[in-house]
Amino acid sequence: NLKHINDTYGHDWGDQYIHRTGLCLAENTPAGTVVARLSGDEFMLLFYGYPGREQIREKVRILSDAMQKSVAVLPGGSELRISISGGMAWYPEDSRNMETLKKYADFALYQVKHSHKGCLQEFSMDSYRREAQTAQLRRDFQQLLTEERVYYMFQPIFSAYDGRVMAYEALMRSDMERLRSPATIMKLAREQGALQEIERLTFFKSLETFDHLRSEGLVRRDALLFINSIASIALPREDSEYMDSRWHELRRQMVIEITEEEAMDREAMETKRRAPGFSGMFALDDYGSGYSNEGSLLELSPRFIKVDIAIIRGIDTDPDKQQIVQNIVAYAHPRNMQIIAEGVETAAELRKVIDVQSIVTVHYFEYAKNYVFEGERHDFWELVYIDSGAAEITAGDKTLVLTQGEGYFHKPGEYHNIRTDEQFANSVIVSFGCDSAAMSVLEDA
Repeated sequence: NLKHINDTYGHDWGDQYIHRTGLCLAENTPAGTVVARLSGDEFMLLFYGYPGREQIREKVRILSDAMQKSVAVLPGGSELRISISGGMAWYPEDSRNMETLKKYADFALYQVKHSHKGCLQEFSMDSYRREAQTAQLRRDFQQLLTEERVYYMFQPIFSAYDGRVMAYEALMRSDMERLRSPATIMKLAREQGALQEIERLTFFKSLETFDHLRSEGLVRRDALLFINSIASIALPREDSEYMDSRWHELRRQMVIEITEEEAMDREAMETKRRAPGFSGMFALDDYGSGYSNEGSLLELSPRFIKVDIAIIRGIDTDPDKQQIVQNIVAYAHPRNMQIIAEGVETAAELRKVIDVQSIVTVHYFEYAKNYVFEGERHDFWELVYIDSGAAEITAGDKTLVLTQGEGYFHKPGEYHNIRTDEQFANSVIVSFGCDSAAMSVLEDA
């Protein structure tokens, strides 16, 4: 109200409005109440000498009613009702320090101003802590952007045809304690309008890291690189030109994976498609969830369709999910599209997706300490590869310890299990059928 009065009628009338408000506060509070103007149209009241909170709350209710009935007369005789928004903090429950009490009352006022003006609200320590945590997250996020505090892990994608690594997906991680979750980073990016900064970091860091891994011989040189991309964001042309000049060869093996969190923007997608040096390969992530639906499939025409985990989980026992995947396969295969099944966690699920699709599949386990899988045998091959940590496996009558970077092929009909001790382990497991005589070289290997 004060800014409106100053801008409309001038500061002299604004001063009269403040004076009228001060008089109203003084006239409608009990004797002994401290009423002080802090600045502008902000006042502070100190109620003291009462036996409990209810007595003070009653005095505040009386004051609030009186304020709502008060009016300030403006030029021309029009009247403006005086409204009050306020925050309350309690001594000694909230604090015994006056400056802290003022800060807490100001926080409660801040909440009123950003939710429902014209009310009085008491300070809540829970809300204060939540807001403090949110503010810290915002500061951490700005630090992440400024210092580029993200790095990328690369999850292998295995071919169900031959068990070889055909691609890697770049997965964003941060070493900042409160920003470990990519979902938290993306939420903050949306709130602060920083999606393009995240997009740029993702492409530059993924390409840079993967190029280094290729030069060190740590990943297959001919493997594709899947990079997650925001459907509504496109990098400026100068960024694309820089990436093409620095990573020209790798850009031709890059697959842009469109995530499901944002609606697809046609202009942004066309910019991605025409970016210098881009392979032209797209993948539609989490198909069957979020914005990844039939409309996105038709518009994007991707090379790869990644079926959402909600469809894959339990597919071995759910005829409806099997039918959905069959429908996707029927659409994809004539159009030279490949399908990736996400979140396969059991041998039965893996057998079914291969049986239903004969497609590209990924089976990634994160084992806790002292994990034990009792074991199984089946009539197809199974590759166990340790991505990190170490695990003990049983292969028939043999027991082996596999560490990071080591793998083992279980032949058809062979009993096998896996367990961990006092450390975590991550593994990639690919099961596949193959009748080639060449597979004999992998027996007991």
